[in-house]
Amino acid sequence: MTEHQTSPLLDHCPETLPSEAYLDANWFAEEERRIWRRNWIYAGRLNDLPPGTMRRIAVAGQNLILCRDAGGRVTAFHNTCRHRGAELCAEAERPLGRLITCPYHAWAYDTSGRLISTAYGTPTRDFDKADHGLFRVHVRDWNGFLYICLADTPPALAPDLGLQALDNWPMRELVTGHRLETEVACNWKIFWENYNECLH
Repeated sequence: MTEHQTSPLLDHCPETLPSEAYLDANWFAEEERRIWRRNWIYAGRLNDLPPGTMRRIAVAGQNLILCRDAGGRVTAFHNTCRHRGAELCAEAERPLGRLITCPYHAWAYDTSGRLISTAYGTPTRDFDKADHGLFRVHVRDWNGFLYICLADTPPALAPDLGLQALDNWPMRELVTGHRLETEVACNWKIFWENYNECLH
């Protein structure tokens, strides 16, 4: 039997993550809480969200809507009506008019998330529409790239993007040439590690 030899070049390398980091549901839930809900997450290109469009997206297990009004302003909200919790947008994408109207009881919100109408319902005398707006989500447009952050107080966006390396690129003028979406049955770290490995 031969003895396994290890390279002295690897002495400085830390141990890999335990298998639970890739398989355990509780570990993943903690990553969602500590990573995906605290940081800016890419949500798409501005030119792929035409004015007058509402798009449903998911970030860190949260069902959200990304809205671009007729004037081009982008907002994001939790995809939940404040009345009975119905989903405001069940489709992947749909036209957005002046109002975001719930399909259940027709509560209507403007594109800033303010409650405008309770439709047929007659609220109590102490009901204040200002207290029942949609739950906003932070959204930023960086050179035509849209980012969303679920944190109450989001971190700064720019420092993580390596702006100086992109100074000579016309980032805002870029358009999507092709999109490929694939679902891979793996933990996000498997895909990320493979992508970042220099051999690939």
